[in-house]
Amino acid sequence: MTELNGVNQERQRANCLRPDGEISRRELLKLASPFGKLELNSSRCSGCGLCALDCPTGALIFSEGGKADAYLLLFKHNLCFACGQCIEICPEQCLHLERTLELDKLSSPATVLFEDEMIRCSECGGPVGSRRMINKIRAKVLAIGKFSPGQFELCPTCKAGAQFNYASSPGANKTHQSSKDTSNGYIH
Repeated sequence: MTELNGVNQERQRANCLRPDGEISRRELLKLASPFGKLELNSSRCSGCGLCALDCPTGALIFSEGGKADAYLLLFKHNLCFACGQCIEICPEQCLHLERTLELDKLSSPATVLFEDEMIRCSECGGPVGSRRMINKIRAKVLAIGKFSPGQFELCPTCKAGAQFNYASSPGANKTHQSSKDTSNGYIH
């Protein structure tokens, strides 16, 4: 039998073995492909973004898209080498990864896997997260009986300020947004 290397060896062996215990040539070529194809079950995805944050190659990224309040999760086929980190970290288990080489996808633009409305901080206007994620968290918090309505529409900085009463008046936390440096895409 051919030796398999990489993520999820046992799962790959179980899916690829013929009854005689050997791997078909087609399956061996698929396993040897240096690229991955990622599919997302959008009915289960909350848009939490852990997959993109954990992607070592940048194959999964967030974008605000063409619309001001659009929240997009994009997949770049040419950057994915099927390491499986996105599958492992996904709390919703809504991702499916397949090793494959699709030559036409190598030069194509990124594919939109998830799209939702971006919730913005009610204090400073900075991004908070996808509407679906915020609604899911809100429902879980309501289910245990702990609810502070305004907390869900605040970014981490404004939430800390509200929690520890740093602000003496509404909107006092707007100063942290002015230190935004967009040259590298990060907020400093």
